Amino acid sequence: MTADDRPVLVFDVNETLSDLQPLHHAFEEVGVPGELSATWFASVLREGFALAVHGEAQPFAVLGQEVARTLFSTHPPAGDVEDAVAHVLDAVQRLPVHADVPDGIRSLAAAGFRLTALTNGSAATAEGLLERAGVRRHFEHVCSVEDAPCWKPASEAYSWASGAWGVPLQQMLMIAVHPWDLHGAARAGMRTAWIDRHGAPYPQYALTPDLRVSGVRELAARLSAGGADVTA
Repeated sequence: MTADDRPVLVFDVNETLSDLQPLHHAFEEVGVPGELSATWFASVLREGFALAVHGEAQPFAVLGQEVARTLFSTHPPAGDVEDAVAHVLDAVQRLPVHADVPDGIRSLAAAGFRLTALTNGSAATAEGLLERAGVRRHFEHVCSVEDAPCWKPASEAYSWASGAWGVPLQQMLMIAVHPWDLHGAARAGMRTAWIDRHGAPYPQYALTPDLRVSGVRELAARLSAGGADVTA
């Protein structure tokens, strides 16, 4: 694989790079079951997707606040609801990356790959995450769909990134842990790579990803070795 053949790598951020486990503790700290963190995150995505169907969008933080208030109406926190909401949103700003991310990102950069990030969250949150991990300098672009017509997985989100970066969709490789993100990217014309950290089955209803890896380290090794056809 020559430098000209290499795809521009587009990383999803939430869950793909960031480790959401601390959110479990954040919910427990306000006096509600930690398992609600997964419900909260999935519900925020659901609301963002629902708006995208109509070509509309709201910032992740706005939806996050509203969903948290709804959850806390049926699972009351130990203290003030608004304080609990703020605590959860603050925890999102302080998430770490997965253990495989720093070395993997550095290896990809050293191999000459162009790295970008496209998140349904805010660009500032993604920037902070990558700065704390010491890898922000390796990313050419860190962008949020808050500047796009609507959230991923709507085709308009990927097309917006393609236009903003001046890179054809066919030359980009979308990397995510979410099959819904990869399905949307593939429908838009991108190549895709699935990070499967848990050995889960890939849903049969989604377009099969071009590459399947266990983490960013393996992604770097596979792409650097040219062991996967992601350039056609």
